Amino acid sequence: MSTPTLLRCPYCLQNVEKFLRDTKTNVPHCPNCRTDIPKTFLDSALMLRTMVGVVGFSGHGKTVYLTSLFSTLKRFSNFWNGYYFRSLDDFTHRIIYEQVPLFEKGALPESTPANFPSPALVHYHQLPVFEDAFVGYYDTAGEVFNDATQIARAGFFVAHSDTVLFIMSIPDCDANELDDQMSRLLDTYIRAADDKLNTNTRTSQRVVVIFTKSDLPAAKLSPALRKWLSEGATDYYAMNLNDKILDLGLTSIRIEEWLRQDLGCTRFANMARDHFLEVRYTVVSAMGLADDDEDGKLNPLRVLDPFLWVLDFARRKETSAAKTGLFQKMLAWFQSKREKNEIPQTSSAGK
Repeated sequence: MSTPTLLRCPYCLQNVEKFLRDTKTNVPHCPNCRTDIPKTFLDSALMLRTMVGVVGFSGHGKTVYLTSLFSTLKRFSNFWNGYYFRSLDDFTHRIIYEQVPLFEKGALPESTPANFPSPALVHYHQLPVFEDAFVGYYDTAGEVFNDATQIARAGFFVAHSDTVLFIMSIPDCDANELDDQMSRLLDTYIRAADDKLNTNTRTSQRVVVIFTKSDLPAAKLSPALRKWLSEGATDYYAMNLNDKILDLGLTSIRIEEWLRQDLGCTRFANMARDHFLEVRYTVVSAMGLADDDEDGKLNPLRVLDPFLWVLDFARRKETSAAKTGLFQKMLAWFQSKREKNEIPQTSSAGK
């Protein structure tokens, strides 16, 4: 008897055999959290699906980064043929059509949980390279990450996400304690995920380390990385996205080398490499104001890089799962044929 294929609720991230339908409205909902499931999510079986958790201390720019990402992604309808994105529920709709416009006028978003008490669920249509994709974003208040017990209570969504965005602002850290502070945050998260939430990050999660506020002098970027950051405005991503993704891979290696050699953060880098399936590094400026001649004008830099890593991870995971599924089907077919004696046993040599 075959095992039923499990679905995952985009709100509570619990696995379910099926979503239930209300007897009066016929609207499907999760049997665990009872939340209505968007029709687009149910109809999106063939598109990329991935869940993203955000980890970082208070004041390091988690919510600002996500808001800047949504704002930046709006612009690509001018460049990518047929592309748009839309919200899948009222909460996400308010973020996109209320919070993002305020951000674009210069108002910083309020800290979590005021803006992100629930996941933001977004459907991306006709992305170049990746086509359609569903992404759920799970932001959590920074104070949650001060100890493992708080993460266990309020960080379930992050620990059960496919990809973790590990956000760190170097300008907001003590330069002499950077490795300690980064390692402290990562150590706390790993203990909570492994020991209190029964999540094996080594086999279930990938991480993108995002150095925010990288336009500020205190970020201490090398000249090469500062040049890389400055080249990452919106029009950089307008064409040849496959080539840009290859460049991200090479730059991730350079950022890790800079982190280890220039900033001395070897303990953090070693711990991250050991506790996740994959680790990638990025530098971003969610607002891009530090060197802007036009005072107050937003010019986000490199905010799309983590998003592209999220999609790349999801695509490779899906491809790997498809290959594994095909292999298992072939193996089951071969075994059934052998049991029916339709495939002869291999004879021993010399007989």
